[in-house]
Amino acid sequence: MKIKTETSLLHGEKPIENAPFIQLGNGGLCIPQHYLLYQHTRLSVEKIILDIDYNVRYLIFVSEDKSGIYIQIGVVGFDNYISAKSQKEQKVVYGRKWRVEAELPTSEIIQTVFLALKKAREHEIRELFRFTHGKTYTTPFNNHHDLPLISQNAELVRLHDLNPYEDLGFQNYKEKLASIRYDGARLQLKSIKELVNGKWLVDIKIKSGPNGQLPEIKDMEISFLLTSLTMNEIYYQIMDEFLSLSDRHVEENFLYKGFARFSRKNSIIAISDLSSVLRQRIKNGEHHAFALAYESANYQTDKTRVPKLYEGALSNKIKSCLTRFGQLEGFLPE
Repeated sequence: MKIKTETSLLHGEKPIENAPFIQLGNGGLCIPQHYLLYQHTRLSVEKIILDIDYNVRYLIFVSEDKSGIYIQIGVVGFDNYISAKSQKEQKVVYGRKWRVEAELPTSEIIQTVFLALKKAREHEIRELFRFTHGKTYTTPFNNHHDLPLISQNAELVRLHDLNPYEDLGFQNYKEKLASIRYDGARLQLKSIKELVNGKWLVDIKIKSGPNGQLPEIKDMEISFLLTSLTMNEIYYQIMDEFLSLSDRHVEENFLYKGFARFSRKNSIIAISDLSSVLRQRIKNGEHHAFALAYESANYQTDKTRVPKLYEGALSNKIKSCLTRFGQLEGFLPE
């Protein structure tokens, strides 16, 4: 049994002065993360990333610029807007930068990578949903639409037909679904059933393509409920199903030191039991010196996270929002 004590802490971690050890249910001793201080560097973050595994197509970079440390995901694959058959080589594309403060707990850095992978995948997935509109393929769920332009011309995209009972007929729905391609996979409508509670149960068969890049998409079936039967709702719900499949893939395959923390194979009750042990209240009489140091450390950490306000319209808007709540505790924006 490996015991996490002061000597087994990771780079960038050190215990708050007089931090007590907590005994776990298996007899091990540990210093939990909320009893630690953090001063991470690019090197200490790199050491954390070395213990993370997910998928060879998703590269996890740790970089540093004048604003500090950041994590960035690189995705290896074919261009989503060009037919895979016409591409000789794959390419690497890079996602947004995820900032990492030096004071961020190690566990939160790991979870930042987890979230970055989910969002990098979501970006890809939204581009991989294509259907024929007119005589061309289109990707209506992608993240590259010009939002300022659309907001100024909202009437062009607003749904005008609010009839919840569109009822195009089974064959019509089937033909529209057949025009969808998702990572090269084809969709076939199996059935639409109206239930007694006024909802519809939709069953769709997925036939994976030979050049698919997403391992969670295989020959399979998906089912979902709709509160209104329209093609628009079906499109949105199918995208939700694909996003859910992607998130589940990350949850089950994201490993830190070989452990799938977010897998549903972990017991929620057991995690709750462990959390209650690690979060037990400090007895001031027994650990008075530590209680003072702990309170001071939390105060200093919270101070580092307070955003600054600058003169201008945004500052005025935020101040106006805050005044609605009356007297507030904690740190207010500077």
